Amino acid sequence: MSIVYFRLAILVAVLSAVYICLELLLKAQEESTYIDTAINGNRRSPPHVVFILVDDLGYNDVGYNAKLHGSAIRTPNIDKLASHGVILDNYYVHNVCTPTRAQLLTGRYPIRYGLQHHVIDVSQPSCLPSDEVTLAEELQDVGYSTHAVGKWHLGFYKEDCLPTNRGFETFFGMYSSTMDHYTYLRHDTFPNHKISGLDLHNDTVQSFDPAWDGSGHYSTELLTREAQKVIKRHTTIEKPLFLYLSYMAIHDPIQVPERYKEPYKDIIANEQRLTLAGMINSLDEGVGNLTETLKESGLYDNTIIIFSTDNGGSVQHSGNNWPFRGSKNTLYEGGVRGVGFIHSPLLPDPIKGTTSHAWIHVTDWFPTILSGLAGRDTMTKAIDGIDVWKAIISNSTSPRKELLHSIDPISYSEPKLPGPKLTGTAALQMGDWKLLLGNICLLRDGSAGRINLANCAWYPPKESNLTFISPEEPRDKKIWLFNIARDPLEKHDLATRRPGIVKRMMGRLRAYNETAVPPWFPPRDPNSNPKYNGGVWGPWE
Repeated sequence: MSIVYFRLAILVAVLSAVYICLELLLKAQEESTYIDTAINGNRRSPPHVVFILVDDLGYNDVGYNAKLHGSAIRTPNIDKLASHGVILDNYYVHNVCTPTRAQLLTGRYPIRYGLQHHVIDVSQPSCLPSDEVTLAEELQDVGYSTHAVGKWHLGFYKEDCLPTNRGFETFFGMYSSTMDHYTYLRHDTFPNHKISGLDLHNDTVQSFDPAWDGSGHYSTELLTREAQKVIKRHTTIEKPLFLYLSYMAIHDPIQVPERYKEPYKDIIANEQRLTLAGMINSLDEGVGNLTETLKESGLYDNTIIIFSTDNGGSVQHSGNNWPFRGSKNTLYEGGVRGVGFIHSPLLPDPIKGTTSHAWIHVTDWFPTILSGLAGRDTMTKAIDGIDVWKAIISNSTSPRKELLHSIDPISYSEPKLPGPKLTGTAALQMGDWKLLLGNICLLRDGSAGRINLANCAWYPPKESNLTFISPEEPRDKKIWLFNIARDPLEKHDLATRRPGIVKRMMGRLRAYNETAVPPWFPPRDPNSNPKYNGGVWGPWE
């Protein structure tokens, strides 16, 4: 009899296990069905997508991170969106502006098309190559109405380079970077003279017009208003909307109306940091106003909002990436670990208010938006990005296994790195391992190899009581290996202790390098002078 009971107990246990498995499978199918219906099912249309890109926003310069790491910065509107969405806590971008923007819009690493070195200068005859297919062009093909507002920074020396010739129906904003936040005058210096002109434009596919009437209006407020106009106009259009809003804030020059500094005047003593805090305050207000316009227009319920920085904060201009190491311009986590989140009423309820640790890179937005959201299964060109939509909405691991942060063969000090044809700087992550090569503490301002230790140090917020931590490595060090999973602050270099891993990753870098297009970084062209174009920066070839 005991044998019968024993067998019966086993049978009950097996049936219970089968029941639990079936229940979990059914729940997963129901959640998948809910997601597919919400995003790609029988709705009025595919979702609207609003992509907000912020310039130079450091990891510790957004409220939901700042309150944990000694910063006074608060961003209630941004935090509200993030706290009701999915915060991306393992999200990566490039370490400077142009390559991040190029990767976002192509889904491809910059080594594929020659934009791997630094940024496109205002007077350089360079741009995103015309044979690169942009996200906007692909979305137009599947029925989206596409509009760009803000900073372009992918070149403009020919009309073919302009946003409205790269898939956007309209563009309002700046072709370049680092212009005055009020006057939109952009200066450039040649050996014997200085040139200057307006860099603010209101373009359509049919015309390219300077926006002189924007002068005198603060950039964050102006760009928010223009984005709101796009949303309001779209209420009468029977197409899904793709709005790419690329703020110039919080990039230098560090400027903001006085009223935005008021909440911090008794908290932050350093004037530059105070002004930067005001810029973030203005940005937060803009994001809040934009969200309200989406709601008032009736678009919000069918909208996916994606928020991202373009690179780490600039320590030189009081940006902050604490507790991570480094600054914008470096390949340490402080330069490439991005602030990012997704917000939408369409997200499944179980993941709202969660943090995703899925490994995501800025190239991944191309296939994630195009395939995961817009429903297109094929890409015009081979891409490096991976569709991570399912990883985000199911709070699961990312399919990504490795990430090429950078191969930049041009360096102001021209260091020679181990291996054939590898010079300059490079960084690769394979699983938990991150390899860095070259003198990554260099200032990239043409100053002949001048070292800025703050760029490769751990730099706390200026208003905190935390202590600056200086790196102890020799200045001529060229190889680092970190286990990012165990050592995300990059304090323990393991290059000499794990030579086998270094060798394997060097081999992978060489394989990437063999496929790389040489950097397209031509000399600045005096024919770009705005005096030849009515005082306005614009195409000159």
